[in-house]
Amino acid sequence: MSDTDLALRAAYRVWGQETVRYSDTDAMGHVNNVAYAAFLETGRTTLVRACGLPVGHSATSVVLARVEIDYLLEVYWPATLDIGIAVTGLGRSSITMVQGLFLGDLCVARGREVLVLMDTQTRRSTPLPDDVRATILRVAGMGEETS
Repeated sequence: MSDTDLALRAAYRVWGQETVRYSDTDAMGHVNNVAYAAFLETGRTTLVRACGLPVGHSATSVVLARVEIDYLLEVYWPATLDIGIAVTGLGRSSITMVQGLFLGDLCVARGREVLVLMDTQTRRSTPLPDDVRATILRVAGMGEETS
C-alpha cells in the first residue's frame, strides 16, 4: 500500500473512533504530537478486540514492538477522529498494521505498527495460533496472504 493509498478511507477495513479532549492540546492550540500515539492505541485495541487477541492477564499478550507516526495536518479541539486500521502482514508471531486518522475525509496522520504475541512467562515472542491467524485474516479481509 502506498502512502497515497493510506490517505484514503477506502484503504481501511476496521474502524474505531476517538474524541479529541481539550487536554490533548498544547500551548499552540493544536493537538499535541503525543496525543496521536494514544489515538493509534485506540486503533490497535480496536483491531485486537475484533480479532479476539489476548488482552490483560493471560498466558500470552500482544505487545507493541514498533510504531511510526506521520503527522500530516493540524487538528484542533473539539474534534472526533475516525481511525482506520488495515493489517498489511502476518509473521510467525507478529502483526504489521497501518492506521489512518481521519477528520471527515481528510487524513490528518498515519501510523505504522508492529504487534508481537508474547508469552507472559518467558517474555519472548510466541507463534500466533492457527485459529487466531485465521481470525486476523478474516477480519482484515486478507484471505490467506501473509508476509
